[in-house]
Amino acid sequence: MEKAYMDCAQQCGIIVPETRLLPSRRCSGYFAARRFDRTLLPDGSLQRVHMLTVAAILELDWRAPSLDYHALMKLTRILCRDRKSELEQMFRRMCFNVFAHNRDDHSKNFSFLYHEETDQWTLSPAYDLTFSSTYYGEHTTSVDGNGRNPGLKEILSVGKKAGLSAARCRQIAEEIYDKAAPLASKFSNFPHPES
Repeated sequence: MEKAYMDCAQQCGIIVPETRLLPSRRCSGYFAARRFDRTLLPDGSLQRVHMLTVAAILELDWRAPSLDYHALMKLTRILCRDRKSELEQMFRRMCFNVFAHNRDDHSKNFSFLYHEETDQWTLSPAYDLTFSSTYYGEHTTSVDGNGRNPGLKEILSVGKKAGLSAARCRQIAEEIYDKAAPLASKFSNFPHPES
């Protein structure tokens, strides 16, 4: 399921790490994702890339719902110096989480990477994307105050308040809905650990 979600996210224009299913004799395979917080140096050694989760930056308890996508968009604007590409990337992730029914969108599942050579922060590749209802049946990160059942109205409100045009927000949301909603429907009857 996680591989299907990562592939779909990539098709939705979301930056994800390289992923694959590793073969197994015990099951249909193991999900693997390439680390994005390390850089391979010419001498073959690994160098750490400075990474911070939103939970760490804002000193939030990631186990409790304590965040709204308005705050994520604002944090993205501040750290990434108003780069539109980064704002759109966060907006895409919000749309994906809503339409793909990933309600496990807590503050530890969003991270930023610091690139020393350019003195810039960027969103890390997306991770931990899967069908999830959470224990409360709501998004851990609310969308314009709505955690239970956010829709296009709330999504557009978040995007417009962040400075994106209404037309661009609607275009992205519709594009992601067309790809992610069928995926969520496919896994809606799948047995989930939190059920």
